[in-house]
Amino acid sequence: MKRHLLKIASIIAIIILFSNTHIYSQRDISTVERVREYVKYLASDELEGRFPGTLGMEKAQNYIKNHFSKIGLQTFNNSYLQEFSVATGLKLGTENKLSASVLVERVGVPVEQWKPGVRNYEVTSDWQPVPFSENGTVTGQLVFAGYGITAESLNYDDYKNIDVKGKVCMILLGSPEGSSEKSKFYNYLSLRHKATTARNNGAVGVLFVNPQGDSADVIKPLKFEMMSKNSGIVAAHFKRSIASKLLPRNVQINYVENEINKKKTPNSFDIPYTTITLTVDLQDDMHATNNVIGFVKGTKYPDEYIVVGGHYDHLGYGQMGNSTYRGSTPMIHNGADDNASGTAGVMELAERFAKHPAERTIVFMSFSGEEMGLLGSNYYVEHNYFPHNKTALMLNFDMIGRMKENKVQIFGLGSAARFDNDIDSLANIDSIIVVKLQDGFGPSDHSSFYKNNVPVMHFFTGTHGDYHSPSDDWDKIDYVGLARIADFAEDVVRHYASLSERPSFIKVVDTSSQVRATTGGHGAWFGIVPNFEESPLGCKISGTSPGSPAAAAGLQENDIITHIDGKAVKNLYDFMYIVGEHKPGDKLKVKVLRNEKEKEFEVTLSRRN
Repeated sequence: MKRHLLKIASIIAIIILFSNTHIYSQRDISTVERVREYVKYLASDELEGRFPGTLGMEKAQNYIKNHFSKIGLQTFNNSYLQEFSVATGLKLGTENKLSASVLVERVGVPVEQWKPGVRNYEVTSDWQPVPFSENGTVTGQLVFAGYGITAESLNYDDYKNIDVKGKVCMILLGSPEGSSEKSKFYNYLSLRHKATTARNNGAVGVLFVNPQGDSADVIKPLKFEMMSKNSGIVAAHFKRSIASKLLPRNVQINYVENEINKKKTPNSFDIPYTTITLTVDLQDDMHATNNVIGFVKGTKYPDEYIVVGGHYDHLGYGQMGNSTYRGSTPMIHNGADDNASGTAGVMELAERFAKHPAERTIVFMSFSGEEMGLLGSNYYVEHNYFPHNKTALMLNFDMIGRMKENKVQIFGLGSAARFDNDIDSLANIDSIIVVKLQDGFGPSDHSSFYKNNVPVMHFFTGTHGDYHSPSDDWDKIDYVGLARIADFAEDVVRHYASLSERPSFIKVVDTSSQVRATTGGHGAWFGIVPNFEESPLGCKISGTSPGSPAAAAGLQENDIITHIDGKAVKNLYDFMYIVGEHKPGDKLKVKVLRNEKEKEFEVTLSRRN
């Protein structure tokens, strides 16, 4: 009963607080018009998808910066801009070379009398490095390794009867069942997965070849990928017409491929008298980009902070490789919901608090590089101007423009003890239905703060068919819903800005809302939180999920996983491929580097609840 009365008293106090707040909150049709104006510009074709390092991104940055200046936000370090560098693409260096040393067959002449010949191939016209290739030169005998697939669960292994150690593998794209998502081989189709399998079998290089068809001689363009480095193997894609000429005279690549497809049985073999020398020289195309930051000083607790943030970058023309669009012609990805909507939310709240400051300092942040792996927010937390231990809350907006059934999802409600009850009360006042999710980690910028022990809330209205697609346009946004979320978020921020004590941070044990690549294809849960910073030593982690197998085994933040069951782990993809082959209950021997010292742990995979 006492607890019940306290809760009622808390609700009454909040109602009294916000009866005053609503007087000056500008809650009318002008809010809808403002957020529509923000989204319409940020998601316009003029900004070309707001890809970091482009003129469109610079225009978006200046639009936000000028808004902060016009409404009177203070600069955080004599500037609104926090500059950092990102790799926005790849470019060819000067040393890319591919050659084949072959013995020229002479009919009726013994093999020992055949004369060697060297065939040189032109980069971009005959072949192209793949984005995740290591730089360097490899030389080895050429081997045909079929589709380059090892799938124990499917009783299929292109490497079963062939030794590829120290050799270069010729590998077909696709599978014996093609490249359909319905194929049982679907999880083994990616070029990176095939290259990793070849590397784990001892190959030093890979040459990918298209399957037969109209596009057999089309070379894949050099397309930038997030976490493109540290594959541990030199790899390229070359024309099928060239590949066919490197096979023995009595072997036809079409026939071999057809037989594999028909019988669903591997047919790998050495290619005698043929040695490949492959040199790959890829360079990062680096560009400067900026977080945009301004603040309104608090009236009572000026040295304590609430951060309101959201990313303003998007996918440009889909050149980064994480677009869901599968068309052949590059198209502008305007990113109206992801995340012009969230940026509009930041801009709207900035204007409200600039007119009517809160008791704590409110810091407004628009992050760059989120789509590349939370790069902007990670850079901020590592070079923070406002101390984490004085930050009461980080409230993140990401995709808040498609409100359905009056609902908003809020992640992170377990990251402070009082969040759950407070949100219930505030949502009742604003007539909002909250889908409550406890975990403070997730695929957006709040994660960068949460891992630094800052309580977080992440506002999100759900995914949809236009996600990461050229069709995510400004005219599909629910601006009334977006304005209502801004109203609700303002209430949340003002509430926590007025408390005499900051919310206490809690590490969340509930894992039901976690979204991260730690579960394998058989439902086996490992439980790391990835760190998207590329490490040449292995797969670096930001921590472990509370209650997870990784946590129980003793893995910690900043550990670098180097081997699992003796298999090298050079990146997050290697980690996912290996874990994906295991089932709940399997025990894995995991080697990590911790403070430059090697440690070994046994992780027993489980099934997530």
